[in-house]
Amino acid sequence: MSTEPTSAEVRDLRALLTTVLDAITLPHDDPAYDRRFLERASWARTVREALDEDPADLAWNVSFLRARLDAEEKKAAERKDGGQ
Repeated sequence: MSTEPTSAEVRDLRALLTTVLDAITLPHDDPAYDRRFLERASWARTVREALDEDPADLAWNVSFLRARLDAEEKKAAERKDGGQ
């Protein structure tokens, strides 16, 4: 039995790490930095809990987190541009 990760596992792990790093990376000059950082970090933490339940759902969890981040980024850009 091989303990080496498959290329799919490596790809999924890289996607997860990239997405989590994106979740906690914000411009420091954002007036809502603290609020946004805490919210996004909490989302990233839910991925860990989901992985504890079923590691096979890694790709789904990455997609879910990415979608939340994208939606949050869009709302933040709208607020910055004066729209709500």
